[in-house]
Amino acid sequence: MTQIVPFTANRHAIYDLLTRAKRFHCSVGATFEFDVTDLLAAIKTTRQQGRPVNLTACLVRATGMVLEKYPRFNHHMFHGLLRKYEAAFDEISCTLVMARRDEQGERILFPVVVRRSNEMTLDEVGAFIKEHRQTPIAELPQMAAFRKLEGYPRLLLRWISYKARSDHRFYLKYFGTYGLSSLVKRGWGGVAGHSLANTAAAFLPGTITERPVVRNGEVTVRTIMNMMVIVDHYILDGLDVVEGIGYLNRLLTKPEQLGLTLAESNESSS
Repeated sequence: MTQIVPFTANRHAIYDLLTRAKRFHCSVGATFEFDVTDLLAAIKTTRQQGRPVNLTACLVRATGMVLEKYPRFNHHMFHGLLRKYEAAFDEISCTLVMARRDEQGERILFPVVVRRSNEMTLDEVGAFIKEHRQTPIAELPQMAAFRKLEGYPRLLLRWISYKARSDHRFYLKYFGTYGLSSLVKRGWGGVAGHSLANTAAAFLPGTITERPVVRNGEVTVRTIMNMMVIVDHYILDGLDVVEGIGYLNRLLTKPEQLGLTLAESNESSS
């Protein structure tokens, strides 16, 4: 027998976000592979020193450095009633997508704005993420705001969506300047994400797997992370993406540049 399941406020919010992205942005996506073998080894070594770092913190740090070096990733297109305009933000703030289960057991995806994330140390980012993963979900301010939205009529929610696409001050306050997903999974599977985003740049890491690769002319097993990168073609061209992702790759394969302590084997080989 078919069961009718309520269409929750969480699903309404996702519907609104995807509809806005489809209508007001020219989203294009590409999937890239990053060798994170040395990065994960350095994270393990650094954590053994008692520092609160993890892969997500490293990705926040690395993507923030990309936006510093290539500022067009930190622009955004806005659509008002009478005109379109492009904003160049004077701060870099990461909208980090996290997943938690609420009191009813529903898995909720919610954004956490890491304000001026590029100015934070790796340890500060790690502590920030740990706090938002361990604090009871009902006590998070982001969830309090989400519960408040649940009671709003649809007309008011449409007004909020209009403000987000037309007012750079409103957008910066509530949505940061670029997107990053923390939903990374180990094992077989494709990259997470979709080809729509409400930002000039969004980084969506998907799966981490071990597989044989050719390295220095020899076949060896390495740990590879897939990542979908979505950009707004109104703002960024292919050359921008190639340059930005090339720099991101250099950061992820040289973990000392992110502030990590290298594993001994990596130090001896460098």
